[in-house]
Amino acid sequence: MTHQLFIWHLFLIMLSPGHPEEAIKRDMLDKVNELRSKGCFCGRKYMPPVGPLVWNDTLYASAMDHATQMEAYDFFAHYSIDGKDIGARLDAFHYPWQFAGENLGEGQRSFDEVLYEWQKSRSHCRMLMNPNMAEMAVARYSNYWVQHFGKKLPTGAVRKKVVSNLPK
Repeated sequence: MTHQLFIWHLFLIMLSPGHPEEAIKRDMLDKVNELRSKGCFCGRKYMPPVGPLVWNDTLYASAMDHATQMEAYDFFAHYSIDGKDIGARLDAFHYPWQFAGENLGEGQRSFDEVLYEWQKSRSHCRMLMNPNMAEMAVARYSNYWVQHFGKKLPTGAVRKKVVSNLPK
């Protein structure tokens, strides 16, 4: 079953659109960085301005992978169909994360719409404003939006302890 799941998933990724055009990437990045540069309220908590993010193609690949999986298996969750959280999924894409995060959206017709929804949600807004994040990417597949955030480990560093929210 796991082998069949992997092959089906690989097939879906091959059918999914390639990386977004530079203008689209720039637009999404600029809008997120504009929010980060101004600071905002996430719920009742004020989040001060934080540094800009840069686009990362590996984060895009992992985000697209999760979006295609949610479409293929008709689910909406921060865990993959086989129970992997964002850290485990980024590990599978060989992204050496020190910090990792994810925002999801379903049904929004544009990036402006999903960004607006994320800003209205306290937890999604806090992820947008997280000062630990340095890179991001956004993928859309069908009705699903996935935004991945990350900051890489310093060169030569090794992650010693991984905290996972997976049930035991």
